[in-house]
Amino acid sequence: MSSIFLFPNKFRIVGFILFPIAITIMVLVFGYEYYFPFLSYPEAEAISILDFRNNNLTDELGVILTIISLLLIAFTKEKYEDEYVNWVRLKALQISVYINYIVLIVSTLLVYGTSYLNILYANLFTILIIFISVYYYNVHIKGHVTKERA
Repeated sequence: MSSIFLFPNKFRIVGFILFPIAITIMVLVFGYEYYFPFLSYPEAEAISILDFRNNNLTDELGVILTIISLLLIAFTKEKYEDEYVNWVRLKALQISVYINYIVLIVSTLLVYGTSYLNILYANLFTILIIFISVYYYNVHIKGHVTKERA
C-alpha cells in the first residue's frame, strides 16, 4: 500500500547532512548579515516588479537548502514501511497543519509590522518542523517501528 510518493530511505541522510549547513547559512545571513561574495551578480536595470540591483543569492540559497533538507527528512520511506507508519505520517501531517495555522491566526491577531513579516517568513518552515517532530516522536521515540513489524 504505497500509493504516496516518498523518497528512498537513504535520502534522509542527505537531508540530515544538508540541514545543519542550511541553518548555518540562515543564521549567518539573518543574524549577522553575512553574504557569500561569490553569490553576487552584477547590477542590472530594474524590470517591473523584478529588482535585480545589488542582489546576493546567499539568503535564497539558505532558504532553498532548508526547505530541501526538511522535505528529505520528512518524506523519506522508513526502513520498515507498513500501514501503521502511513497512518502516523497522515496524522502527523494533520496535526502540523492545525498547529501551524493556529500559530498563524494568533500571530495575525497579536503581532504587527515587520515582526509579522518575520513570523510569516518563519511560517515557511514551521509546518515541516512540526511534522517531523510529531512523526519522529510517534514512530521512533515511542518505538513502534521495529524489525518485527516488517
